Amino acid sequence: VGYTSLDGEHHLVYLKVWKSANDQIRKNIDRVARKKDNLWNFDIKMNDLMSHRQQDYNELWSPIPLSKRSQTCVVTAVRDPVEHFLSAYNEIEFRSTDSFRSSHGVKTNTNNNKQQYYERYENGTDARFERYVSEFIWGASSTSVFPSLPFSSIFHSFSQSGVLWLLKQQIDLMGVNAPRLTAYLPSISNVSAAFPNLVATNCPGFEEEFGRPFTKQFDHPSQNDEFGFYAAAKRVWRKQDATSRALCALHLMDYACFDLIPIPDLCQDVFSDASFNDRLLKPQQEANEAMAITCTFCEGGIPDLGLVVPKTGGLTCELVKATATKEVNGTDTCAIVQKEERVCCPPKQVGDGDNA
Repeated sequence: VGYTSLDGEHHLVYLKVWKSANDQIRKNIDRVARKKDNLWNFDIKMNDLMSHRQQDYNELWSPIPLSKRSQTCVVTAVRDPVEHFLSAYNEIEFRSTDSFRSSHGVKTNTNNNKQQYYERYENGTDARFERYVSEFIWGASSTSVFPSLPFSSIFHSFSQSGVLWLLKQQIDLMGVNAPRLTAYLPSISNVSAAFPNLVATNCPGFEEEFGRPFTKQFDHPSQNDEFGFYAAAKRVWRKQDATSRALCALHLMDYACFDLIPIPDLCQDVFSDASFNDRLLKPQQEANEAMAITCTFCEGGIPDLGLVVPKTGGLTCELVKATATKEVNGTDTCAIVQKEERVCCPPKQVGDGDNA
């Protein structure tokens, strides 16, 4: 949700995270907005957050002048990562039940050959959740691994730090004009009071509208846990065994990025293990070495990604940058590509202003 202050001088953007009270937050922002024309919605496709392809999300930022995007108050709400995963599992399982599918017109899968192994275990059992965790770890990057689930259900389990990847892409594309995360809520406990306070405290221009607790409550039907999915997931986590340790490893990035969230003792033990760190850091070291030799292009950002570069056969600046990432610094090809920086990101002359 994007929202412009009543005086038109300030902008607020809330980045949604599924299973972190996003429905309640969005619906209440809509209620407190005194001027509906100042409110706009945008849809972040969750699979885009898992993609290495750069996204400009123009729909998200277009109401904000380029010169003010870096001043945008960007906020989100997250929760303990393992707790988030358990809640997401419950939501996914709930949506796969016959009663949910029937009431929402989703075709029930009757082909056992398309079922995952975890789906062959009895509902609400520890073994079913343990198997789900195993299969998620091996195949979460593709929804095709879970063919019997409604298409979007699996996205509930994806990392909360995906919203940070979105912002990182904006920095790569806009440079100094890119918006950055201003503040985040590390828990959804008492979110009706905590989220408005987060905005009022960190976002100039919105103190009056967010100066009181939200009044609209929103509950998911899955919270009733009719089939015991949530209870089973919580039981497995409390065992503190191999599956629990795997959940810690799976959510390392979320704990690292959202450092206001306390790290459970078990996860601290996993993260401090020498062999775990060796396996973790080696791929990163190799990636850093590869990035060090990649041909650079407009590292400060590209003002207009769609600008067509003359005499390139119709290539845009975005495509030229993509071409550069495939080349190596210091080569003749890299030098030729870098010449187009004068078109895509020309240096500002003294006295230039940004009137966007």
